[in-house]
Amino acid sequence: MALAVWLAAGSALAQDAHYWDNQYGTTAELLGGLVVGSATDLSATFYNPGWVALNNQPSLLLTTKAVEAYQVKISNGLGRGIDPVSNTITPSPGYIAGRFSLGKDYGWKWAYTYLQRVQFRFDASGLRIDSNEAPPATGNLWFSGEAFRDARLDESWYGVTFARRVADNVAIGFSPYVAQRSQRSRTQVSAQALDAASTSSTGFLVDDYTYWNVRLLMKMGVAVEWEKWTAGLAITTPSLSIMGSGSVYQNVSLAGDYLPESPGIDPPYLQANYQESLGATWISPLSIAAGGAFRVGPTRIHVTFEWFDAVSRYEVLSPEPYEIQSVPGEFDRYNLDYAAKNVLNFGLGLDRSFSEDFSVYASYRRDNTATPTELGGELSIGVWDLNHVSGGASFQLLSLEFTAGLQYSWGNDLTNNFVDFRNDETGEINGQLTNQPISFKRLKALLGFNLPFAVPVD
Repeated sequence: MALAVWLAAGSALAQDAHYWDNQYGTTAELLGGLVVGSATDLSATFYNPGWVALNNQPSLLLTTKAVEAYQVKISNGLGRGIDPVSNTITPSPGYIAGRFSLGKDYGWKWAYTYLQRVQFRFDASGLRIDSNEAPPATGNLWFSGEAFRDARLDESWYGVTFARRVADNVAIGFSPYVAQRSQRSRTQVSAQALDAASTSSTGFLVDDYTYWNVRLLMKMGVAVEWEKWTAGLAITTPSLSIMGSGSVYQNVSLAGDYLPESPGIDPPYLQANYQESLGATWISPLSIAAGGAFRVGPTRIHVTFEWFDAVSRYEVLSPEPYEIQSVPGEFDRYNLDYAAKNVLNFGLGLDRSFSEDFSVYASYRRDNTATPTELGGELSIGVWDLNHVSGGASFQLLSLEFTAGLQYSWGNDLTNNFVDFRNDETGEINGQLTNQPISFKRLKALLGFNLPFAVPVD
């Protein structure tokens, strides 16, 4: 009896495959972030810094509090009938922005920004224990199981915005950012088997990596406003990696009966390696966004398109090949590669004012995945395209502007199951990895508010 453990080594669910997944601001979030071409609030520091100069709001501390509940499910992710489901309730990625002055600014307007660009958690599970109270007389194996996966990803941006008018109705702006990213993933699988002759096999696998990276990038924007319409263009530069570090750890061991006629992966088997202080690189792409808004009576229609360039395949971590302990002369290598395809995202938003103190908002946006299916990115298997629908209202209360709303997001596609605890007529414990349905659902509730401090001086 041979025991084989199949695993998609190094892969981890990460929501960074979608560039429009998280949105920021108060009214801007209710509009799905479709505000590259329209003045809304200080979220302009992120969407289009040109609007910071044209927007004559008071100086603000702009903040949004949101709670989201999301589910990721892989049907048959651990084999037939075993569906790992991750349910998470967590605060949404946060955003804070405010204006400040440097004294004689000579027409320049200044602001600062902190935002959580990516925040994602995926906890999986497992367990398959066969119903047999004892091994069958012939044929199939009695089996135990277990499997788990834990993936965590965080990325924060810190920036300063400076913008100025170049004409009465035209402004330019710049937002350089320092981006800090950290990612960790661990998959742990064990497997046991027992046949009718009481011959047993046991397998154990650990697959683990972690890294952090700091990089620089900049957003540049142009904003134009007229009486009934506004327009904007924003460019995000490719990022420049500054520094980073990470480590990798693998341990594959099999114990039990040994079949001389079938050497290699059959027990006893050991493949283990740990490498640390590895350089870590992360690259985000060039993007170009264009949008506009048109007013029809009390209603404004917002539209935005954004194109993201492809990222050629590269190594996030570059561990050295290592010799497999059980197979002298053969080498393996932990692969942590990333690539992104070019995508075009688009969306439509509406807002309607019923009075100076009350408005409603609605939006839809299409958020296409950047994960190239043919390459099967090891660090992001978010192969599904996302749809986002949001709605809500803004109102005045005690001289403060509040916004409240809901957003629902969903998407599904196919992805590899990461281990297969097989139980069928072949008598094999594990089978080859296959494409299985994966789905994502999320409901987000948000409350935003603007705190006025002072009116900016031209």
